[in-house]
Amino acid sequence: MGWEATQGGTDLTDKEVKFLHWRVDSVTDWNNNPTCFTEAGQCQKQLDITVYKLPDSVSISYRKYPDPMVEKHHYQLQCLVQNIAPIERLRVTFYKVNTTGEQTELDTQQKSKDNIKTPENGTYTLDFTPSRDDDGAQLWCSAMLDLGPEGPQPPPVMESDRLNINVLYKHQITMSPGCFSMSVTEGDTLSLNCSANVDYLPIIAGLAAVVILLVVSCFIYSSYCKHSGMGH
Repeated sequence: MGWEATQGGTDLTDKEVKFLHWRVDSVTDWNNNPTCFTEAGQCQKQLDITVYKLPDSVSISYRKYPDPMVEKHHYQLQCLVQNIAPIERLRVTFYKVNTTGEQTELDTQQKSKDNIKTPENGTYTLDFTPSRDDDGAQLWCSAMLDLGPEGPQPPPVMESDRLNINVLYKHQITMSPGCFSMSVTEGDTLSLNCSANVDYLPIIAGLAAVVILLVVSCFIYSSYCKHSGMGH
């Protein structure tokens, strides 16, 4: 018996054997298809092998950085898996965990079979529309190399770092039940309470600063015109 292969090939053995090992110390040929043969080529059998490589890194990011992220707006996330083989066996899953610790699986993606066995990079995208409940949540992606029942068990998984998200949302006025109408005697004290969730404070503060700056500028300009006799 003997092995015909681009790596680890052997000539026919000197004597009859019932089995013959095929050994490779370090794989350099990703398309190696070793074939076992007998004397005079009377019997040949090709060994189907899958050479795999775990990714160098897995990362998650925005395709375009949201500044800021606002509820009900549409954003796109991308998960980058670098130097993986074979990429058709890779399954990428996007996850979200909220501030209470509840974890949600957003989407799972897998490339179509392209018979490319050499290592390559893979980019996977997800459309994401945040709600106010997503404020303070975390997003991440995981890459699992599923090589079937003959591969390593459990399948190897690599996760990205977690992406913290801050969502701006419109204020929501709230009132206590039963306080929409009431009767009060003239002269009595009436206390009303109105509360709201507001996460637009940075924007409100910025607009207030602009308004104050405009008012001050107009006042200075008006004073200068009067002082210089150019009021007309």
